[in-house]
Amino acid sequence: MLSNYNQGFSQIKVLVLLLVCLTGCGYSLRHRLKDGFNNPKGLYVPVFSNVTDETGAERVFTNALIRELQSRGEMIITERRPGAFEVVGTVSSINYGATTLTPTPFGGLEDFRRLPTEISVDVVVTLELVDPKDGKSLWSGSFNGFRRVPAVLSRTHDYEAPSSMALAQQSLIESQYGGIARDIMRDAYDAMVELF
Repeated sequence: MLSNYNQGFSQIKVLVLLLVCLTGCGYSLRHRLKDGFNNPKGLYVPVFSNVTDETGAERVFTNALIRELQSRGEMIITERRPGAFEVVGTVSSINYGATTLTPTPFGGLEDFRRLPTEISVDVVVTLELVDPKDGKSLWSGSFNGFRRVPAVLSRTHDYEAPSSMALAQQSLIESQYGGIARDIMRDAYDAMVELF
């Protein structure tokens, strides 16, 4: 009976040891920036270029990258320095359009009039790691983000609706930039690191 007790106790010790080892392995899976990004002089992120018609969007996406890198403990510098690499970004496209429309007839509108009930917002940002010393590109990537937002339908009976609804819709679209930017920059950071 004593041998059964010792055997059971030994099995428990082995089980506990295995659990400790297995849970410890999950925490040992860390990451670091790829070698190209590991620059002791730091990384500089200039304000992105914006080739879209959406004025000011470049600042939202630039700030999102800086916040993402800083939240991961990376050294971001606030001005150009000799020897520092630059992460150059471009807001390549911002597209939006109706994904669903109102049924007909709707809210006193003519039968042929339909309004969007949901708008999709799609953004593409390209990033490039550049050594400004020689202009050489060390890394690049293109990243896409997407959101859907309910459209404004509350003023369809208002005589001012044609002028006010466009502004309200545009505000809704722009309100999605922050969330899209965070998603894109998380994906970008994942592309910048390697597991070891």
